[in-house]
Order: sequence, then structure tokens, then C-alpha cells
Amino acid sequence: MKIIKYVFFKSLFKIIGVLPFPIIYLISDFTAFFLKKIVRYRIDVVYENMKKTDLGLSDKEISSHVDEFYTHFSDVFFEMIKLDNMNKKQISEKFILKNVDLINGYFKKNKSVILMASHYGGFEWCTTLDYFFKHKVVAIYTPLKDKILNSIVYKSRSKHGIKLVQRTGSINEIKNIENSKGNYIYGLAADQSPQIRTINYWTSFFGVETLFFTGSERLAKELRIPVVFGEMKKINRGKYEMEFKLIADDPIKLQDKEITEIYKDMVENQVKNNPSYYFWTHRRFKHNKQI
Repeated sequence: MKIIKYVFFKSLFKIIGVLPFPIIYLISDFTAFFLKKIVRYRIDVVYENMKKTDLGLSDKEISSHVDEFYTHFSDVFFEMIKLDNMNKKQISEKFILKNVDLINGYFKKNKSVILMASHYGGFEWCTTLDYFFKHKVVAIYTPLKDKILNSIVYKSRSKHGIKLVQRTGSINEIKNIENSKGNYIYGLAADQSPQIRTINYWTSFFGVETLFFTGSERLAKELRIPVVFGEMKKINRGKYEMEFKLIADDPIKLQDKEITEIYKDMVENQVKNNPSYYFWTHRRFKHNKQI
């Protein structure tokens, strides 16, 4: 069974990899319909998450965003596979970076950078960032539960040069990397819901009291690494733009949790531009604060 599953996923990656984008998006349209209408994949979670927020969406607007979300959700999956067969030139035509001088300036100062992103837009395209910077790129990831699929996706995501570090134990791993020679971009998406622990932080996210990871802030202050936000925009299907915005030049000068709050506000502003492109399948508001 494991061999059959491996062959299936490897074949899927190879087939999608050679297909032109118009054909891929026809397949994606069908997949989106199948996920939403037939399988109803996490449909209750998506609706519940949107309704809980203070985005002020009517029921009609939510339904419209849900439809667009499933199309985008499917697109991201197939684009991730397609990326496995794309080169730097092809990627640079689809993934536009703005304000890169902000990060390049830190390389000239012999400094690493913590890049905080979110699960918005074409976040999977960030696996290609190593092509565009003199910094080496290290990305924190959460392994998939399916070990066979995780193995294939891991190889695909690391194909374009980035080093992947598993979330568990990532703080110590980053410290070890930072103590070695070289300058790095440490990419972290801190907008998923963490487990309830004393080191995490409760704050209002879209009007809902929820937990936030604070690992990025703690690392930045301990290692005195500048923090930058990667604001993602979806220009059209298969074309994305990421603009780099400064959160903290010298993190220790900011108040406790201030970096996390700035990041949270930036994520909210990004999502408000078009809520359809945020990954609402995450159980972002699953914890309730105990008073």
C-alpha cells in the first residue's frame, strides 16, 4: 500500500509539473468544486472562522468569499506541485518581490533577518526565495501527518535551495545555525494556532481573543536579529507579489510582545484586502481563554 501511495503522489507531481498553467487551473476548478460541494472539506470550519471575525461580512459576502477561497485553496496546492518543475526565470515572472533592498541592506551589514509571513496568498512560492537573495534561506515547517506525502512535499519544497527546519526544536536549531558562519533569512509563519502554553500570548485577532506564537519575537530579541514582514498579494491566478516591510530594526528596543502585535496587525490588514486568500481551514480560534 505504501509503495502504491508513493507511486501515485510521485506520478501526480510529474504530470502536474509538465502541464501548462491553463490546464492546471481547469483541474483546480474541478478540484475546488469537489472539495466544497462533494467532500465538503472543512466547510464548517471555514464558515465558522469567517463568521467569528470582525471583518463585518454579510452572509452573502461570506458565501462569495468561501467560493473564492476553495478555488484559491486548490490553486495553491497545484501551484506547489507545479513549482517543482519550474526554474528561476519562470518563477521570477510569476513571483514579484518588492523592497528587496530592505533585506539586502542587512546582508551588507553582515546581519541575518527574521522574515515573518502568514498563510495568505501564494505563501508556497516563498520556497523559492533562496534564488533572490545573498542570504541563505531557512524556513520553519510543520510536517504533514502522512509520512509518504510529507517526504515528497519536503523534497519539493527544498528543491529551490531553502533549508527546511521542523517546527519542533526549531528555536534551538536556529540558534545553532546563527552561531555558524553566514547570514540567513529565517522564514516563519506565526499565524497558526499554537498549543496552550504559558510562553504563548493571548491577543485579539480579528476581534477574537486567541493565542499567538511568540517564538519569532523571542528569537529576534535574544539574537538581536532584525524582523521583516512579507506582505503577500495575489495579482491574478498564478501571479503573486511580496513586499517586505520593516517590523523591528533592533528588536530589544521594542516593548515585550510589541513585535507580535505589529505582526498581527500586518496580517489583519493583509487579509482585509481580500479575505478569500487566507487559509480559513486552519482552526485558528479553537482555544478559549480561561478567565
